[in-house]
Amino acid sequence: VKMSAHGTKTPITELQEICAKRKVHLPIYESVGEETTATPGKIFCTSVTALGQTCVGQGRSKKDSKHHAALKMLQLLGNKGESEIDLDDQQLTISSSDKVTEVRDICVQRNFEVPEFECVRSSGPSHAPEFEFECRVGNIVRRAVHNTKKGAKQAACHEMLKTLQAMPVENMVQSVQSLEQAAKMDAEEDEHIIRNYREYKNSDIKKKLGVKIADRHNYFVESVDQAKIDAARSLAMDETIDLQEKCTVIPRALGLKFDMKLEDSQLRTENGRKLYSFELINSEYDCFIFGLDNEFYESVYRYLTTMLNFSFKGH
Repeated sequence: VKMSAHGTKTPITELQEICAKRKVHLPIYESVGEETTATPGKIFCTSVTALGQTCVGQGRSKKDSKHHAALKMLQLLGNKGESEIDLDDQQLTISSSDKVTEVRDICVQRNFEVPEFECVRSSGPSHAPEFEFECRVGNIVRRAVHNTKKGAKQAACHEMLKTLQAMPVENMVQSVQSLEQAAKMDAEEDEHIIRNYREYKNSDIKKKLGVKIADRHNYFVESVDQAKIDAARSLAMDETIDLQEKCTVIPRALGLKFDMKLEDSQLRTENGRKLYSFELINSEYDCFIFGLDNEFYESVYRYLTTMLNFSFKGH
């Protein structure tokens, strides 16, 4: 049976089934390191060995790189006539990285509006569903169709990414300059506050130099634009975004500066394991969260949604 790239099975599952049918050793996956790129984040590399062949895949996460490696192996087997699976280059490209994250990253870098995602159509029988997703950045809209919601969302973002990357470089330069100007203005404002500390202290001006503990839970909703808050709440409700990703996209949508370390050399457990840490870099007050694995992400997510006065049962 010939399966297209839009089939319901993942590349990892398909490759494993091929090996099982031929009664040979199951695929062996190994991490082969990481690479840095021009855009924020890392590229993970994973190798797969099966049927006497070895391929290396890349992705924004270890899981993506593993799927990419399996896809390349299936494509190699197809080219050698050892597999009947039909894989196209476009699907290979889409699966090699998280296009949703890439769209969000480029919007932050170029000072564009926060991207919005919506499933605008779902149709077809249960055994062959079809979903259409829309990716919107300001007035730019791109749509794509796939047999899964996640696939449709990735494909729509893939089209949006091509559009944004094709925009004139001058737009990007101007955006970078505006960000630098904003940073300079922030620095000048901080200097002004420090220089006039005594005047603030001795006058009746009500400008706050900090946020009281009792008022912290209202800080986001009172100091951040409503559009950004709505965007952050929308991200929290998005079931296609996993918990780990929400811990980064929500503060970005709010325009907050933060530092997340998955191996903080300054924090270790009793057995020497490095802890994860999340620090909100904000002049109003300090926020520092640390922990391990999923409990860490649960704590960060719970903190962010609490500050948004928002509760979502998905996590």
